[in-house]
Amino acid sequence: MAGTLYAQTVGDPSNPALILLHGGGAASRMWKKQLAGLCEQYHVIAPDLPGFGRSPGPFSLHACAAAVADLIGKSQPVHLCGMSLGALVAAQVAADHPARVSRLVLQGASIRPAERGRRAIRFYRSRPGWWYMKAVSDLHDRPTLLAMVDAAEEADIADLLPRIAAPTLILCGARDKECLPDAQLLVDAIPRAYLVVVPHTGHGMPMTAAKVFNTIVDGFLADASPHERLT
Repeated sequence: MAGTLYAQTVGDPSNPALILLHGGGAASRMWKKQLAGLCEQYHVIAPDLPGFGRSPGPFSLHACAAAVADLIGKSQPVHLCGMSLGALVAAQVAADHPARVSRLVLQGASIRPAERGRRAIRFYRSRPGWWYMKAVSDLHDRPTLLAMVDAAEEADIADLLPRIAAPTLILCGARDKECLPDAQLLVDAIPRAYLVVVPHTGHGMPMTAAKVFNTIVDGFLADASPHERLT
């Protein structure tokens, strides 16, 4: 356990800390290939967000951001990486606690998820939900699924973006049709942001193209001058 969150932790605690925030399906287990592939360079921490896996609920984006900020604490700043739902949480934490985030990675991020995800929102609302949780999700129950759908429908991080002080990597798969239109908008709104679009990959890049994902993220986190290499 790490504070109120269950977290998988690997790597030497004396290395720079890297916190990985999962998407809306599988919880920390989605980061299996990152926990193995980045543990030599970083102290990798992958929590289950509230309402997912082995962390207590209830779920809300506010609860997620508060729990992650508590996990980070007030010691040395950490690297923070969020995928999809986790990117919304990571952006909130980075905007609210700039001194706690050294570098930020937002992968598969949307500024207003409902704008391009209305079909998916209708789909999840119209189904009983148990099959989704059994098949691909670590959500606790159907009310938590609906709370997540509500949060996605209401989310809008546009006002947060100018407040993000950390150097930020916007990482998107070229086949991620819902998130790709926002990639450049995110770069334009965040003061120190850089964009990498990865060919032949989609929304699930950390799982489906793990070596590429790990290489790009490690390069960004380790690079003292990312602007020269990523633009």
